[in-house]
Amino acid sequence: MSKLIESMKQEFSLFLHALQYYSRIPVGQIDFCEEKLTPALRYFPLVGIIVGGLAAVVFALFALALRLPQSVAAVAALAAMILATGALHEDGFADFFDGFGGGYTKERILEIMKDSRSGAYGVMALILAFLLKFSLFVSISSSQLPWVLVAAHSTSRFTPILMIRNSQYARVENSKAGHTRRKPDTATIVIAAVLAAVPLVFLNWKIMLAILPIFALIYIVLKRYIEKRIGGFTGDVLGAMQQFNEIAFYLAYAAIAVWV
Repeated sequence: MSKLIESMKQEFSLFLHALQYYSRIPVGQIDFCEEKLTPALRYFPLVGIIVGGLAAVVFALFALALRLPQSVAAVAALAAMILATGALHEDGFADFFDGFGGGYTKERILEIMKDSRSGAYGVMALILAFLLKFSLFVSISSSQLPWVLVAAHSTSRFTPILMIRNSQYARVENSKAGHTRRKPDTATIVIAAVLAAVPLVFLNWKIMLAILPIFALIYIVLKRYIEKRIGGFTGDVLGAMQQFNEIAFYLAYAAIAVWV
């Protein structure tokens, strides 16, 4: 029994590390250890469930409880997501477009992505991404969107874990994402996959079967592209992959839901 309790404490500690590192949700004082960030990746999709859940609650409050226009509720849900994560993945998304849009060599791409200043490519990419999300939030049924938000945020966080497992870290020097040099083990991958898939049970299974291959395609194409350009991934690449997946989920759901 004592071993079971100790194991549960260890897993809860990993969850708190994931929640603190990948969101701005307060977790209180924890004994932070960078070595735990790699096994903590197993709870990255669970962080997504929480973030998506918060956005879903906000959307439901505005659209279903207060009966405000769905466009207003969509903006509120977007704001909730940004506040919950501190725009962590959106920042990587913008840096990705700045780096790969303005750089022609590996060194220059990495240099641009490390620059804290936002460039034209990144700004325009963010504007288009938010416009696309907003449009899709308005087009999806208000009764289904809360579940879609949770599922999109959980599943979109799985393939970045696969990227860490199957590719190489591109930078030589230390950075905020330096812990990703260590590969997650099989148990971490399996737990993350299960947690990512849990919200899918609340959605139409035909839609889910159509969406999952899209995630696989994004993973394969992006992995080949970044390995060709810079030899591997960075934290910004992982953030961009999460955003690509999330947007693809909304887009695919909105498109396929019309036919099933």
